[in-house]
Amino acid sequence: MNEINGTIGVLVTGAGSVYGLGIIRSLKESVLPVETIAIDSNPYSLGLFFAHKSFIAPQVVDEESYYMFIKDLCINHQIKAIFIGSTAELPFYSRNRESIERSTGAKVFVNSPAVIELCTDKWLTMCHLSRHRFQIPASIRYPEDASMLSSFIESTGFPLIVKPRFGRGSVGVVLVKDKQQLLENIKGKKSLLIQEYLTDEEQEFTVGICINQKGKVISKIALRRYLLEGVSIAAVSDDYHHIADYCAMVASTLGAYGSINIQLRLKDCMPVIFEINPRFSSSTSMRLLFGINEPESLIRSEVLCQEVIPDSAATGLVLRQYIDYYFPLDKLNSLSTTRLY
Repeated sequence: MNEINGTIGVLVTGAGSVYGLGIIRSLKESVLPVETIAIDSNPYSLGLFFAHKSFIAPQVVDEESYYMFIKDLCINHQIKAIFIGSTAELPFYSRNRESIERSTGAKVFVNSPAVIELCTDKWLTMCHLSRHRFQIPASIRYPEDASMLSSFIESTGFPLIVKPRFGRGSVGVVLVKDKQQLLENIKGKKSLLIQEYLTDEEQEFTVGICINQKGKVISKIALRRYLLEGVSIAAVSDDYHHIADYCAMVASTLGAYGSINIQLRLKDCMPVIFEINPRFSSSTSMRLLFGINEPESLIRSEVLCQEVIPDSAATGLVLRQYIDYYFPLDKLNSLSTTRLY
């Protein structure tokens, strides 16, 4: 176990995203002596105004400049851990994790390239789950499985879900109620997934699992959620331990590291997984209100080398409402002078 000497510098990237902000809030609520350093390429990112220190970062597409920026920032501010709050940055950190850890000494909480590829490709996700005997919605590819379309419709029935094979959240996801709607939504398109529609919207869950370097589950929580435009606006925590345990087994088969977010609905009282995101969730800050601090668990396990036993979530309801924040202009102006590149 490592001794805590002074503050623990923690970097959070993508401070403007919902889950980047959730990570920052979790770190600031932690009982650990954490100093949060937030970065984003956009100065109007809310997380930059909540962190202890904030910097404007270069775009990750300029990998060489971005790498040097991160390396210098970690060394100058004695960063011990890096949390990624931007989906666009995941591949960069996944590829460069070992190099960054070696050159800076900071732990990078990111999944391997293989896990990210498997979760980003929704067809590969379904194949992996099926191979390990986990329940999935009936699924075919389009246009690759076009010859099976008629028999798929006959066996599955309408409505059906049409979604991009490679996509984020609910972007491009369409519910089609008949054959005409289906044909309109697949005509001339590629890389689609056509899936059985899991009808019980009242039984949709978002499940967060954190796994350490040794493959041990150190945090788990299942929340029944309600969505508006693809984002959780309400979450209920109750006696859902069996769902959390089920998803912990799923995460273990992936060889995940850090945070994994699993989406499912119940069918005949059994979890049926339709998506896995290899990152923190937009409900990270909701989980905090139920007593589950995922970033803190990872720091305790990986930076401080403490044994971490998963906490039980408090039961209750969390409602999400967007709030407006006021900041003086000098706060914004000071950000423009904190570029390191």
